[in-house]
Amino acid sequence: MDLQLKGKIVVITASTNGIGYASARMFLEEGAYVVINGRNEDTLQSGCAILKKEFGDEQVSYFCGDATKEKDIIELKNYVQKIYGKIDCLVANVGSGRPSTEDKLDSSEWESSFQINLFSSVKLIHVFHDMWDIQKGGSIVLLSSLAACERIGAPYAYAAAKEGIKVLTKYLSDDYASKNIRVNCVIPGNVLFPGGRWEELIALDKEGIQNYIQKNVPMKRFAQPQEIAAAIVFLSSALASFITGTSLVVDGGQKRGIS
Repeated sequence: MDLQLKGKIVVITASTNGIGYASARMFLEEGAYVVINGRNEDTLQSGCAILKKEFGDEQVSYFCGDATKEKDIIELKNYVQKIYGKIDCLVANVGSGRPSTEDKLDSSEWESSFQINLFSSVKLIHVFHDMWDIQKGGSIVLLSSLAACERIGAPYAYAAAKEGIKVLTKYLSDDYASKNIRVNCVIPGNVLFPGGRWEELIALDKEGIQNYIQKNVPMKRFAQPQEIAAAIVFLSSALASFITGTSLVVDGGQKRGIS
């Protein structure tokens, strides 16, 4: 099936591991040009080298910077503008559910979580918005969390910030439709990958986590990063040309609510 992504310019933040890296690989498989991003130069270089070896030097590049900081986002945009002159698909993948304190109402925890999990996406879209005005069309995919749909034991601040992503998706999709820019959201369930939060929790209580998954996820397993990436790539493609303002849950059936 042709997703009509060949030659498209794709920027993915926080894409050296997990969902972001899997998404980069899948876009590349479809013939897109991909800019990956992260904060660690060595990790970016090694990850980019692997992708270049498989897909070619011209298909993938990287930009080292903190995509929660507006200054770095502006530099990322300038880099993309210089190399490609435009953007077709933007994936806002920055996020972290790791709590810094046990106090669930600690104000600094809330401020930090909102900066990482919500404001990073707001800043990214705000900085990149005029690149779509030039070309009149494109796609934005944001990443929320099942914690925004169900009480699953996540930090309060993280869940609230990820609910904000869902609201942002709906409001933006309405305003950006006139520019032919689609805005959608993917809501992952429990995704296991090296260096991820679930790997940390399994190291602390493997049996407890296994029991949790067996009890709460009808498909009785973790998602793999590429399963979330498949939803991101689809929503970015021409096959989703009439889909906007949607939050797509990819959770193995864990979400219990009807709406």
